[in-house]
Amino acid sequence: MEFFGFLGRMRSMWKLVLSLSLLLLTVSSEVRAQFRVMPGVRVSVAPPALRHEVVPMAPSPRHQWIAGYWGWRGGAHLWIGGHWALPPAPGYAWEPARWEDAKGAHMFYDGHWRSAEQVDPSQVYQPPPPPMTQVVTEVEPPPPIVEVRPVTPFADALWLPGYWNWNGNRHVWVGGRWSAHPEGHGWEAHHWDHRSDGRWVQQPGHWHPEERRAEGPQRR
Repeated sequence: MEFFGFLGRMRSMWKLVLSLSLLLLTVSSEVRAQFRVMPGVRVSVAPPALRHEVVPMAPSPRHQWIAGYWGWRGGAHLWIGGHWALPPAPGYAWEPARWEDAKGAHMFYDGHWRSAEQVDPSQVYQPPPPPMTQVVTEVEPPPPIVEVRPVTPFADALWLPGYWNWNGNRHVWVGGRWSAHPEGHGWEAHHWDHRSDGRWVQQPGHWHPEERRAEGPQRR
C-alpha cells in the first residue's frame, strides 16, 4: 500500500512539474513575441561562426554592450563588431540580432533597441527632452521598417512607431512601443527632415494637440 501511495505522489509531482514547464514556456513565448518587432529576412546561406571578442571597459554605467554579430547587408554576410553604446532613451535595452533555422533556410532578425518597460494603461509614455543641439548627418536614413506589432496590451492603446536613430556612426533601429493615449493629444512620430543642403536633421517624436497637422519638408 505504501508503494502505491508513493507512486501516486510521484505521479502528482510530475503533473505539477509538467504544468509549470508549460506555463513558463507560454510566458516566455509571449514575452519574446513582445520584442519581435523586426521582420525577418530569409537567407539561404548560413552565417559564419561568431568571432571571439574582448569586451573593453565600459565608458560609463549607462552604456550597454552590443555584442558583435553577422548581419545581412546587400545580399552578403557582414561582421558588425561589438561596441559599447548609449540607449536612445532611458528604459531601453538592446535586443541582440539572431539567426533561426527555417526549414532548410535561415531567418535573420536584426538587432535593435526596444522598450524594457511594462506597458501601463494609466501611464503615458514621456519621451526624453530633445538634445541640446540638433542631430545632423549626411548619411541618409534607410526606409522605415514595417514592424510586426505585438498584441495590443489594452483598449485605446496607441502604437508609437519605431524609427532610425543616428548613433554617431550609423543608423540603428529603435523599435516601436505601445502607450496609453493622452486625451486630446496625438503622437508626432520621430522622423528625419531632408534639408536643402542635402543633409538630414533628426526630429524627435513628441505629443501634440490633435488639432495640429504637421506639414513640412521631405521626411523619413
